[in-house]
Amino acid sequence: MMARTVRLAGLLAVLVCAGCVERKFVVESNVPNAQVYIDNRSIGAAPAYAPFEYYGYYTITVVHPGYETRVIRQHIAAPWYGYPPFDFLAEALWPFPIRDTRRVYVELCQAPQVRGDDILRAADELRQRGTMLPPPDRPAEPRIRPQPAGPPGPIIGPPVAPGPAPAVPVPVPAPGSGPAPGVVPSVTPGYTPPVGSTYFK
Repeated sequence: MMARTVRLAGLLAVLVCAGCVERKFVVESNVPNAQVYIDNRSIGAAPAYAPFEYYGYYTITVVHPGYETRVIRQHIAAPWYGYPPFDFLAEALWPFPIRDTRRVYVELCQAPQVRGDDILRAADELRQRGTMLPPPDRPAEPRIRPQPAGPPGPIIGPPVAPGPAPAVPVPVPAPGSGPAPGVVPSVTPGYTPPVGSTYFK
């Protein structure tokens, strides 16, 4: 009795280990070595293989230089063994492995070649349209960029009221000598030049 129970338990363990579901993507493209992404995760170059765990929607992106990038929202429908309680039977009790392979084909188109003169022509047209726009009702005020703080300058006090001009001393000639250069002699009535001066006669 004990030996039969052990054999039955071993058989059930073998069946449980044998039964499983292998889910796999195969993404192919007309451009070899195009990079494939599933939900923004790289899975390699086409044809690319990647396992998946659940049924539902996946975002497949295929990129290659010189071709337009294709983004596809792919729906992976669940098979009959993907619904309860069959999913438990397929995962745990089914004696043979189940392979669920989903193939997705993505065709890429060459990107249009843009010439330099076409870019310049489009820029000129955009510039012409900009010159024909009406002026804005409320033009934007210029934004003043704050200047970095510099060293402190000299302290300037309040303005001082101008006072009387300082007196300029007038040179007085020494006795017996003529007037200082550039000084006009006095012409006051009754003035007598000293003896020996230039103006004494």
